[in-house]
Amino acid sequence: MGGLAEFLKKRWGVALLVAGMLAWASDVIGPGVFILVAAVAVLYFLLQAPLQCIALGRQGRCRNNAQGLLRGCWIREHKWQGLKALRGAGDGEQGPRTALLQDRQQMSASLGVAVGVISAIVACADFIFK
Repeated sequence: MGGLAEFLKKRWGVALLVAGMLAWASDVIGPGVFILVAAVAVLYFLLQAPLQCIALGRQGRCRNNAQGLLRGCWIREHKWQGLKALRGAGDGEQGPRTALLQDRQQMSASLGVAVGVISAIVACADFIFK
């Protein structure tokens, strides 16, 4: 059971989003609760998911471990430099597409943010129009 506990400790946002989607699809929770679940999951992917730093340095992208898409690694200049990279400050090596799709972890976190935001929008529409 140590493997599952370790997975949930590091990637609780993924489990929360999947469990929330399954619970909402089976009418266990309402759209209001699911909006909260999706918002917490999006915040997890943006601020806490274990990823690599996406700050651009002299030798290319930083390879240190970071937390979330927006936060940088332990280097002071890299803190919140992900926001600058995602903003679209440059093109090619510095653009948001390169920063978000540099490896599997970045792609899965980007997909998690997209799924969370789209799910929250659908839940809001369900909440308003039902």
